[in-house]
Amino acid sequence: MRRAWAGIGVLGLLLAPASQAASLCVDPLALARALFEAGTAARFLDAPDALLSAEFSRAMAGERDCQEREQGVCRLDYDPWLDGQDGDIDGDASYQWHAASPDSGVVEVRFPVWGQGHRTRLAMRRQGDRCWRVDDLVTNRGESVREVLARPVP
Repeated sequence: MRRAWAGIGVLGLLLAPASQAASLCVDPLALARALFEAGTAARFLDAPDALLSAEFSRAMAGERDCQEREQGVCRLDYDPWLDGQDGDIDGDASYQWHAASPDSGVVEVRFPVWGQGHRTRLAMRRQGDRCWRVDDLVTNRGESVREVLARPVP
């Protein structure tokens, strides 16, 4: 039920008036929160493209197409938020921004999965429209989703 409400909230954010959508894109923490809620309410690969950099969005679309074509798993065979195939997020997430430059940084997302602490990092990059977008997700184990999606299909 929690996931359904989170999905409804993200859908509301994405369908919100331009002023609300604009405030989301200028705040990396709000953007990270929206991606977390979208990715935990549905399949990570179905995260809204509006939250992702063009490059990350293309990589995700390629994986979705591959999974459809192959009727199964291609490169990404686990949920990056959970860093596994199974698990339940059983608490609230916290977010912390670490700026690397005026146009890049990382949002660290901490949350419990089955009572164990998880730390996922979202590499953020400011785009040409001055909006922040997620450019990569680094799992709790330190694996870059963009690197996984760049590998050849097994």
